[in-house]
This record gives sequence, C-alpha cells and structure tokens, in this order.
Amino acid sequence: MSQLQEFFQFLASKVKEKPDLKKNLIDWVGPYDGKILQVFTEEGAQYMVVTKDNMTLHTGVYPSPDVIFKAKAATLLGIFTGETPFKDTMKDGRLEVIGNANEADPLANLILAAMMGM
Repeated sequence: MSQLQEFFQFLASKVKEKPDLKKNLIDWVGPYDGKILQVFTEEGAQYMVVTKDNMTLHTGVYPSPDVIFKAKAATLLGIFTGETPFKDTMKDGRLEVIGNANEADPLANLILAAMMGM
C-alpha cells in the first residue's frame, strides 16, 4: 500500500471514529448524496467517495467525479498533510485540478481537523 493510500485510510478511519468529523462530512456533502474525488498519480487511479457518514477509497476511474486531482503521489501527500502549499503546486504545474476545485477546501478542513484531533 502506498503512503497516499495509507493516508486516505487513516483519514477514513478517523472519520468513522470521531463524531465531530462526521459533522464535517454532513456540512460538506450538504443536500447531495455524496461527493466523488478522483486522484491520478504515477501509482494509478483512485477515487474517494464522501457521504454524510463515511469516506471510502476505491481503485479505478469514476465516470463523473466532482473534482479530479492529477499529480505525483508525493505532491498530493504534501498538500494533504499541509507541508506543500496547494496554490504553489497549481502555479508551478505540479498539480492539475479539473472540475470543482472548491472541493479541495472542505477536504483540507477535514484533514486539518483529523490531524489536530489525533
């Protein structure tokens, strides 16, 4: 399992065990059934399904995700852990975002809450 997959698994497990993080999911998903975040790295394609009570990680390509992130796994891991500024990676071309880039903000807030509550 790659570091990026391990990070996603960590995040999903934190969401399952912490009620305050589930509230973040409810706020993020809003009136919709869920959100789909597609990730393409040199390790392959993965997508996260975010619902009001859960986050799951899947291998493969989802036909119509809300947002697509294309970058090296290390770049995404750096962004998700707060070590690498999101905007810098978009400016210098290390990250390509297709679709609703605004979905990155609630994801970042969820990650921050999960990391702070460790």
